[in-house]
Amino acid sequence: MLYKSTRWKRKRENILRRDKYECCNCKRYFKTKEAKTVHHIYFYEDYPALALVNWNLISLCNDCHNKMHNRLTDKPTQLGIEWQTKRKAEFEKLYPPLQTK
Repeated sequence: MLYKSTRWKRKRENILRRDKYECCNCKRYFKTKEAKTVHHIYFYEDYPALALVNWNLISLCNDCHNKMHNRLTDKPTQLGIEWQTKRKAEFEKLYPPLQTK
C-alpha cells in the first residue's frame, strides 16, 4: 500500500516542507492553518500513476481535506473540482482529452 511505503512518507514530508506546513486552501483566503495532510488533487484511487507527482499534491489542514471529498460517494466535491481545474493543464499533458468528431 502506498501510504505505508517509505517513498510516500518521504514524498509527504517533502510536500509539507515545500508548502511550509501550511494549508494551501486556507492560504487562498489569507488564513494560516497548520497542514498535516497531503492531498492528491486527482485522487490516487483513480490515477495511481500520479501518486508521487509534485503538482498533484498539496498540503491541507484536516478541515479542508474533508471538504475536498464526498466521503459517501468517494468523488471530489465542488472544492475538489476547483483544485482539479487549477491543475488541468498539467493533467492533460499526461491524459489528453479524447478527440471527438
